Amino acid sequence: MQRTLAMIGLASLVGAALVAGPASALTAYSPTGHLNVRSGPGFQYPAVAQMEPNVPAAISGCIANYTWCGVAIGGLTGWASAEYLVTSAGGKLTNLQVSGAELGIPIVVPEGVAEVVATPPVGAMVAVPPSVGLVESIAPAPEVLSYVTAQPIQPVLVDGEVMIGATLPAAVPVYPVPASPYVYSYINGQRVLVEPAARRIVYVFR
Repeated sequence: MQRTLAMIGLASLVGAALVAGPASALTAYSPTGHLNVRSGPGFQYPAVAQMEPNVPAAISGCIANYTWCGVAIGGLTGWASAEYLVTSAGGKLTNLQVSGAELGIPIVVPEGVAEVVATPPVGAMVAVPPSVGLVESIAPAPEVLSYVTAQPIQPVLVDGEVMIGATLPAAVPVYPVPASPYVYSYINGQRVLVEPAARRIVYVFR
């Protein structure tokens, strides 16, 4: 299984433009945890930042099917999965992917985003329900962190964002960690520690 990953410099990430009409004043946030902001509109693109839980970010627009939206946080622009974003615009709390067209969020075209070729997804992540709220990460021992970071394993792609509390699909391989109750995997460009019985992510290597 081969996966070609385009290397993108930080300067190009910060400067990547989103082609759209007038800037939207709409904001949205992630209620369930630290949501990745990626360099392009897809889970195969590298994470360049995270949205803090319940902290609104400016939305510049979304791609045509409203699955990914451009966000601006801390002076950095990137892309977040609309499935994980909620907004109170329009007078009620709603998911951005569902309500994007109704709210009049402009359609944008990614510009300056290098293409990333990836293998097909092996399954879909089970996301943390929004009603659960923030799920806390564990604090792995230093030897666990160094072991997992050093292992040369092949990453796999899944549909869904890498977040604490999310559940891996059955087809994602996991690997043991010596002297640890957890296993690990490498998904969507990020290594994760996983609670083996539930296959639930308990720590994300940033």
